[in-house]
Amino acid sequence: MPMPAALTEQALSLAGSLGGAQADQDQLAQQLATAGDRNDLETARQQLLARIYAHSDDFQATAALQLVNKALAKVGWHDQYSWKHRRKP
Repeated sequence: MPMPAALTEQALSLAGSLGGAQADQDQLAQQLATAGDRNDLETARQQLLARIYAHSDDFQATAALQLVNKALAKVGWHDQYSWKHRRKP
């Protein structure tokens, strides 16, 4: 198994310290969003998914995946097509 990325390890440690409140999740997801870019977060998501596929009862990885998904939502995505200049018929 490949060496886990630093952001994956950070997500796992943050998930271990999670109190369960929604505000805690949002705050921890914001920490992850500022710690890495979109590519780092997607890599962390893939590594966490592989860990969950290997052991479906890995609840810490599941909680970390939830944080990474929230962080990805906060980062957003780059739309390759600009809809701003599109004219309506």
